[in-house]
Amino acid sequence: MISKENKLLIRRYLYAMINMYGIIPLRHAYHIFSHQNPLLNIDEDDFWEFTMLDQSDQDYNVAGERELLVEERGEDEDEEFYLYGDWVLMDLPQDFKRIKKLQHNRLYYVPEKDEFLRRENEWYYERTTATEEYRQYLKDSNPGLSDDRLEEAFFEALTQLHSVSYGKTVEETINAVPRSLRLIGFTVTDEQEDELRDLLRRMLDGTRQEALRGKMYKYHKLPTTLEIIETEGLTPENISRIHSGKIDAMELVPQIELKQPDLAQQLLTIYQQ
Repeated sequence: MISKENKLLIRRYLYAMINMYGIIPLRHAYHIFSHQNPLLNIDEDDFWEFTMLDQSDQDYNVAGERELLVEERGEDEDEEFYLYGDWVLMDLPQDFKRIKKLQHNRLYYVPEKDEFLRRENEWYYERTTATEEYRQYLKDSNPGLSDDRLEEAFFEALTQLHSVSYGKTVEETINAVPRSLRLIGFTVTDEQEDELRDLLRRMLDGTRQEALRGKMYKYHKLPTTLEIIETEGLTPENISRIHSGKIDAMELVPQIELKQPDLAQQLLTIYQQ
């Protein structure tokens, strides 16, 4: 039996997950939750039962792969079930197939618990120099912009950038923002577009929202390539810093390359977009 307090905690995690990943297998959702809350001893079956029943009153959904593929097949005990946000799978089965293909072999980035739970707010973002310069860019390029319209344009970009976390490439995402802004009535001249693209790249690279950049972490019984690399040459301190988002693994490559060039190349490969 899950207590009321723990139900609320699970719900916070589910919202954080759909905001970070868009779509994630429910078994991975449980592994992430139990990994960060081992003392709660919540059974996987209880977690599944609560999530399946709770979805009817919430803004997240759980469905089996057959339903998402719109297929008529017999029962399958090994069928994968997915947690997802409404806005991600608007057109079935096309959206599901596309995102599943994009997420193939992607790693789920799991920040530390406090940082993870901040993502339950779909509009959460870290204020950086780049985000504030983007606000100023909007004001300068669209004189007389009201506060409401400014917020609309600001969060339009955040929404587009966030789509990197569930499969889109950085370039595909950045290219979509100028088009989206024009569609909702904002001025983006050809001369301004390069400046805008540069700001958007910095908004991605300057935050610690590594989920936006595809640097994610898998929980499996078998070690992932990344876990093998970690045991071969990364210190526990650096592993923790990578997983918490305090450092980008790419920053370690030059240090490692001097002593372990093969390991550095593997790191470089696994973290590249």
